[in-house]
Amino acid sequence: MKSALITVLFLFLAAAGSALADEATLPHSLVRDSGGRLLAWHRPEIPGAAYAHVAGLAAEFLKTVPVEPTSGLKLYMVHADFNGPGQDSSYAKGTSGTDWIPNPACVFAGFVQSLAVDYRVFSGDESYLEIVRECLDQMLANGTTCTDWPWPDCPYASADPRSRVYQGGTRWEKEGRGDGLHCIEPDKVGELGIGYLKFYQITGEARYLEAAIDCADALAANVRDVLPGKEKFGTHFDTRSPWPFRVNARTGVVVDEYTSNVVEPVRLFDELIRTAQRTGIDSARVESFRKARSLAWEWLFALNGPMKTFIWNGYFEDIPSDHALQNRVQITPLETARYILKHPEYDPSWKTNVPALLHWVAGVFATEGLEAIREQTWCYFPMGSHTSRYASVCAMYYEKTGERRYLEEAFRFFNFATYVCEDCGYVWVGPGWETAWFSDGYGDYIRHFMEGLAAVPEWAPAGENHLLRSTSVVQTVSYGPRRVSYRTYDLDAVEVLRLGARPKSVRAGAGRLDERVSLDMPGWTWEKLAQGGVLRVDHRGAAEVVVEM
Repeated sequence: MKSALITVLFLFLAAAGSALADEATLPHSLVRDSGGRLLAWHRPEIPGAAYAHVAGLAAEFLKTVPVEPTSGLKLYMVHADFNGPGQDSSYAKGTSGTDWIPNPACVFAGFVQSLAVDYRVFSGDESYLEIVRECLDQMLANGTTCTDWPWPDCPYASADPRSRVYQGGTRWEKEGRGDGLHCIEPDKVGELGIGYLKFYQITGEARYLEAAIDCADALAANVRDVLPGKEKFGTHFDTRSPWPFRVNARTGVVVDEYTSNVVEPVRLFDELIRTAQRTGIDSARVESFRKARSLAWEWLFALNGPMKTFIWNGYFEDIPSDHALQNRVQITPLETARYILKHPEYDPSWKTNVPALLHWVAGVFATEGLEAIREQTWCYFPMGSHTSRYASVCAMYYEKTGERRYLEEAFRFFNFATYVCEDCGYVWVGPGWETAWFSDGYGDYIRHFMEGLAAVPEWAPAGENHLLRSTSVVQTVSYGPRRVSYRTYDLDAVEVLRLGARPKSVRAGAGRLDERVSLDMPGWTWEKLAQGGVLRVDHRGAAEVVVEM
């Protein structure tokens, strides 16, 4: 019965993708195959060819974003959304940003993942590190709470437009919308904290490690034990979450009690704990991280946690206070599912829980007549970035299980997400919504396509060489016509590459790796495709890898 219901839901979503799609306002005309299935706008005859293309267009667009004249900072540092060169003649002057609440912590965390971790490695273009470094340094210098506050050394999730100094979205305080003066969002402390940590792992620059530890310290010091009692059917469960959604960092006064987004702090704690010996974090600190992490993860699956209640609430920084917990969001369940897929050892029931999250998102946020996912119930509009998020998690679940209906779902929803990207790399919010958001269209959008290519390598460009994924942060990568070399932060790691030709040799450090049937020990495997194939490498005890073809 369960599998039948899942199949019916997927068939319903597939059938819904035709009636209104041709009427949608998008940068490109929709393309469908003879069976009515939506294809991507770029090279639709080649499955997946558009995914690297639109990610590259969006990434390149960020290189030429102008400076906003009032602040003297790049447009993405002082505006949440903006009108592009085709929408506003003032774009080149840096004055096309709208007067809405900037969201620097979310944007900068997204840039770390999309640009520094993912697209830089895929493309081999090291210049993206400077874009990200400039953003992180701006946050450290002008967007971090005071050291002697109850929430010390934490990044601000909100700011005022055109302001060099971030201290909350003060213009909207009287409306009850967004963060007020000195208010932060602890989930974004975790989100940018892991961004700082990954950037440290790429660059080795100590200030980013220190910033990550500061974020973790604040989260560990302020975690709340909200686990339910042992009664079988409780009626007085705590309706708070381990961290509040909004809190005044200066006074410690909670503004909004609940957020389901504990996965970002957990990610930060897990990586700091994993690398503690290497980074010199002392045992007492590690223990505080373990305790906070345990409280958060146990709550996630507890009777009053969102994996049971499905109260996925509290992520977007510009919504009003929601004390009744009426709003629902798709980002947190999908990002929770992503982390579970990357670490199934943390959830023995992942084969049940991940599909449950995917089908809940599809059921609540699917768009009638479009292969698109809406953002939240309080902003119930289909958007490209959230559609690509859903597609990427479907692709990951397919990779993990081999269930092809998730591959088809990923394909159709990724295809729709390509349509919001103009040829110049300007990414619309969604159909009929021509404004672009730096968080959605760039920090979010790019990384989801990169995740999809790693999960389904045959979608990566044929005849080219690309490192698609590593279990470690990749510090450097170099591409040549017959040679790929790279270095990972960790000595032990596993990579996925799409190559134009079969390897002649694979070396890790001074040693040669052997070809294997499967990667149950160090070595490499080769999966032949129509053009080139997929290389998977397992190296241990050596960070430097060289592939000769």
